Amino acid sequence: MNLNEDQKKAAEILYGPAVILAGPGSGKTAVITERTLNLIRKHHVPGGNILVVTFTKAAADEMKRRVLAAGRSDEEKCVTFGTFHSLFFKILRFSMTSGTFSVIGEGEALKTVSHLAYEAGLETGNTDVMGEIRAEIGKVKGNGGLKNGYCSSSCAPDIFKRIYTGYDEALKRNSLLDFEDMMLMTEKLFKDRPEILDLWREKFEFIMIDEFQDINPLQYRLIRLLAKPRNNLFIVGDDDQAIYAFRGSDPKIMLGFERDYPDAVRIVLKKNYRSKGSIVNAAGRLIRQNVNRFPKEIEAVREEGVPPEVRVFDDRKAEGDAITDKMREYHARGLLWSQMAVIYRTNRLAGQMTSSLSAANIPFSVKGNFQSIYSHFAVKDVLSYIMLARGNRKRETLVSVMNRPKRYISRDCLPDDPFSFEGLKAAVRKKPWLYNAVEKLEYDLSFLKRGTPLSAVIYIRKAVGYDGFLKEYASGKGLREEELLEVLDRLQEEAAEFKDFESWFEHMAKMKNELERRADMEKGEVKDSVTVTTMHGAKGLEYDVVFLPDVNEGITPYKKAVTLEDAEQERRMFYVAVTRAAMRLHISFVKRLNSKDAVISRFIKEMLDFS
Repeated sequence: MNLNEDQKKAAEILYGPAVILAGPGSGKTAVITERTLNLIRKHHVPGGNILVVTFTKAAADEMKRRVLAAGRSDEEKCVTFGTFHSLFFKILRFSMTSGTFSVIGEGEALKTVSHLAYEAGLETGNTDVMGEIRAEIGKVKGNGGLKNGYCSSSCAPDIFKRIYTGYDEALKRNSLLDFEDMMLMTEKLFKDRPEILDLWREKFEFIMIDEFQDINPLQYRLIRLLAKPRNNLFIVGDDDQAIYAFRGSDPKIMLGFERDYPDAVRIVLKKNYRSKGSIVNAAGRLIRQNVNRFPKEIEAVREEGVPPEVRVFDDRKAEGDAITDKMREYHARGLLWSQMAVIYRTNRLAGQMTSSLSAANIPFSVKGNFQSIYSHFAVKDVLSYIMLARGNRKRETLVSVMNRPKRYISRDCLPDDPFSFEGLKAAVRKKPWLYNAVEKLEYDLSFLKRGTPLSAVIYIRKAVGYDGFLKEYASGKGLREEELLEVLDRLQEEAAEFKDFESWFEHMAKMKNELERRADMEKGEVKDSVTVTTMHGAKGLEYDVVFLPDVNEGITPYKKAVTLEDAEQERRMFYVAVTRAAMRLHISFVKRLNSKDAVISRFIKEMLDFS
C-alpha cells in the first residue's frame, strides 16, 4: 500500500493506546488494514489475538476483504472482524454454559414498539416518532434503565414508561434479547465471572475500533474492560463526524480518550483524498466554528476545482425542478445517475424531491426509512375529510375522523356500512348538542366539495378545527406540536399546485405507484439511480456530485437546536453532508417554506461567507 507519512506512523504503532483522528476521505480503512498486516508480518502477532471492531457489518466485511486480499498466510484469516453486536453475541455464546437466547432484529423491535405505541394511543403512522422511541429505549437501557421521574424526549413520560415496560416484557416473554440487553449481559458476565473476562483479554491482545466517535458509554465500558491491563487500544475516528447522539453515542468519549489514557499517542490524518480543494476548504471553515473538537487542519490532495454553488429559489418546487435540470445536464455529459445524491436533514423533507425526480423521469432510490407524506396519519385524516366531502360513505372513513376534533360521536351511532347522514342524525336526534355537531359536520363536508384542494386543506385545518385537534393531541402525547403542523404545511403547499381534486388525486396515485416501483427496483439491485438520503444515512458514502436542498434556518440547523451542544451536533451533520461530495457541491435554500417566509441557514454564511 502507498501510504503517506501520517498513515505510515499510525500503521506502525505497536503497543499502548492510540487515537487516530481521520477526517473525511483520509484513508482510515487503509491504515487499519496496514496496521493489521504489520502486527502479523513485522511483529509476528497471531491473527487470533487481533480484534477489529466497527459499527456496521458492511464496514467490517470490507476491512476483512482488504486484509485477506493483501494477506500472505493463514494468520490473516484468524483476525476477528465484526460489529460490537456480533462481538458481544460471540462472547455470550461461547461463555454461557446453560440457557439459550435469540436476538431480536431491529425491524421486529420497531414493530413491537409500534404495536405498544398503538395500544398507548399514539398514531403509529408517524414512523419518525416510532424510531425515536425505539432509539430512546436503547439509550435508557444503556444508561442503567428507566429511573423514577425520567422525562422522555420522544413522547409523554407516562406513555414512554408504558411502552418501555411493555417492550421489556415482550422480549422476556419470547426469550429474546435486543442489542442493548446483549451488552448488559456481557457486562454482567465480566463482573460476575472475572476468569471469563481474563480469557477474552488473553485472546484479544490488540484491539482496533473504527468510527470511534459513534461509540456509546456502555460499549466504551466493555471495550475498556477487554483492553485491560495492556491497553493496546487503537481507536480511529473523527470527532467532527459524531452525529448519532439520538442513538446514545457520545462525542465526549472520544474527546476525553486522552484523559482516560494519558499516555495515548495522537496522530492526525490530515490529507483528504476524496474532495476537490474548494469543497475541503469550505468544509473546514464550517467545522472550525465548533468549540468542542480536536483542533485540526485538513488538506486537500486534489486540485481546487469549482467552488460550491449556492442558489436561492422562490419555493421547493422551483428548487426541485432546477436540481433535476442540473442532474440531466450532468448525465448528458456522461455522469452516471449513481454518482449523484440529494442529501436532506430529515426524511420528512424528501417528498418534493421525489416528486420532481419522478416528473423528470430520473431513476432514484431512497436510502433509509423514507416516509411519504401520504402515509402520515394527519395527512390521511385530511384526505379522509375530502373523500367524505366527495361522496365516500364508508363507515371506516367517517370513524377515522368523526372525533378529530372531538364531536363525541359514538361508533354505535353508525350501524350501517355504508353510512348515511340521515341515519346518523336519526340515531342522535334525542341529543340536541350531538345532533348539532353532526349537522355541522355535514355542512362542513358540503362546503369542502365546492372549493379547490388548497381551500379544502385550509378549511379543514382552520374552520373544521383540525389544527386544534393536532395541538391537543401533541400536548397529550408529549409530541412536538410544530412537527405535526409542518406536515400539514407541506400538504397545503402541495395542494396549492393543483386546480382541482381530480388532478391532485391522480398525482397522489402516481407518486404511490412510483415509490412502490422504486422499492421493487431496489430489491432487484438496480444500481444506476440517484440516491436520495438523509444526512445520517449519507455517513460513510461519497458521490461525485451532491445536492443539498432546503438549507434554511429552522431546518439545518433544526429549530430545536437551541443549546451550544445541539448547534454543534447540527453543524457536524451538515459537515458530513458537505464532505460526501468529491467533484461538485450544489447548495440551495428557498424564500418560502411550507407557506411561510424562510431565511438562509447560518451554515452557508459560515462556510462560504455568503451574503
